Parts: sequence; C-alpha cells; structure tokens
Amino acid sequence: MLTSDFIPVNVFACALWPDATDFADARSAQHWLQALRALEYHPVLQSLARAKLQVLPNLPPDSGCSSHEWAYARALGWLQHNFLMPFAAQTAQQLQLSCPPDHGWAFVDLVNAQYNQGQTHISLPDSLSGAESDGFMQAMQPYFEEDDIKLYPLRTGRFLAHAGVFKQLPVVSLDHVLQHGAHADTEPLASQSPAQRLLRRLQNEMQMLLYTHALNETRTQAVNSFWLSGTGDLPAPAGRDVKIHAGLRESFLAHDADAWANAWLSLAETSMLPALEQGQAVVLCGTQRCLQLRAGNAHWLQALKHRWFPPSLTGLLS
Repeated sequence: MLTSDFIPVNVFACALWPDATDFADARSAQHWLQALRALEYHPVLQSLARAKLQVLPNLPPDSGCSSHEWAYARALGWLQHNFLMPFAAQTAQQLQLSCPPDHGWAFVDLVNAQYNQGQTHISLPDSLSGAESDGFMQAMQPYFEEDDIKLYPLRTGRFLAHAGVFKQLPVVSLDHVLQHGAHADTEPLASQSPAQRLLRRLQNEMQMLLYTHALNETRTQAVNSFWLSGTGDLPAPAGRDVKIHAGLRESFLAHDADAWANAWLSLAETSMLPALEQGQAVVLCGTQRCLQLRAGNAHWLQALKHRWFPPSLTGLLS
C-alpha cells in the first residue's frame, strides 16, 4: 500500500526493467542487462539504492491499467475500478472544460491497429505531424457528432471527448496495451453493453474511413483506428500532490535499452534523488510491479553492507 501520509508522491512510469516474460528472446534480455551494467556503479544510483524500499502489491494480471496509472490512482484515492481511471476528466478540469452531467470524459488516441486471431496489436503512429492530426480529426468529427460525441484537440494524435456513452464506461488504458503489445478481445457481442456496441461500430466506421484517407497515402505507417481510454468520474481532490514522470516511456516502449538506461540515470540525478532529499516518496513502476522509495538512515548493518558491497542498479531495478 502506498504511504498513508500526505507527502508528495512522484510516480515514474516504465522505471523498472522489463520482466522476463517481456523479452522477445535471450538476445534482447542480454542487451538490457548490458545497458544496466554499464551504469550500475554510478554514485547517483548507489545513493538512490540506500533509500528505504517498500515493495508494493503487484498489479493484477487482468488489470485494465498500467502499473504507473494504478500507483497514481492509489496515491490520489481513486479506488473505484482499475478499468475506470478518470485521467480524461482530470484533464478537462485542468483545462476548465465542462460537459453535461450525464456525459463522461475520455481520451481518443489515433493509433495503428493490427488484428490477428482475436488479438488487437496497437502502436502509436510514427512521426505524426500536427497538420496530419488535425486532418484526421476533421475527417472523424462528423461521425463522432452523429453519436453525440464532442471532440477537442488536445495534442498531436490525442483528443479529449465527452459523451453520454463514456459515463462510467470500463476501458483498457492505452499505456497498458502499449506495454503489453496486444489486447485480447474475448467478450462476445451479445454480452456487450449498448455503449460498447456503439463504440465498436464507430471503430469499424473509422477503420473504413481512415484506410482510404488521403493523409495515409504518404505515410509509412497508416493511422487506421482510435483507442479510447481515461474514462471514469473524477473523485473529490485528495489533498495530495502526486505527479507522473513519463520520461522513460518512449525508450521503454521502443525497446531501446541504451537510451532507457541513460534516461534513467538522468532522471535519477534531476528528479528522483532531489525528491527523496525533500522528503518526498518515489515510486518506480514496471509492467506489473512497483517499488516505493523513501529517504532515511539505513540500519548500521545495512550501511556496512553498502560500504563493502556497493548496491547495484540491476539489483535495485530487477
């Protein structure tokens, strides 16, 4: 369980190296290990390893969110459902946007989707420009409006939306799918809710629309679908400062071990250690697990062990 007091919490996404099941083969696992060993005795990382360590419960294997989203939600008291993470409603509140009380908020992300034997493989489109993002939104908007879904541009490739069908609609987060590579669509059509069937129809319409869209003619990777995430009603403020640091996400998802290890070192120097020195909590998240670090004086025996046997990065992260 996350610390119960109201100190600030810093959640670092993709900050634990991949689990054994995440490696495609032994060669990729060795690449990660070599990248870590190149940095493991850096003084900053050894200082970090001296912090008090708490192993948090693993993310349930059937969860609909990523471990860093789960850790963030736990810290803020969003304990309603791990398929309802109201990040979209939180963003709308920050932007001072409103919607009818019977509507809910959601993120709509442009993606490349590949379907194979009940598995949906999702990836973010490469090198998507702002002009392309606006063009795809303009093409999609009339279809969304027919289903009373209002779209707002948020950033390149991502839109904020509100609609009645989003109200308390359980969804799988985009980060969860990107980290795990695929999503198994096993729910039969007959058992889906009217909202789920409406969105399935809308996704099918977007696949047909985007497949032949002129913007895809010059792209090496087509934008052929959208992913819905971030639904749920926003609870009352918890009175705690909680931040997600996503600086490791891009290199982790790209399986670039060298870039990830170097970015890890930079974050340790600029964010993790300063947070610990200020008495804040640091939560390191992987695909299924989370570790919480707090500053504190180590037990004398542990300090002696650190003196003669310096803690290693691989030990901390694996």
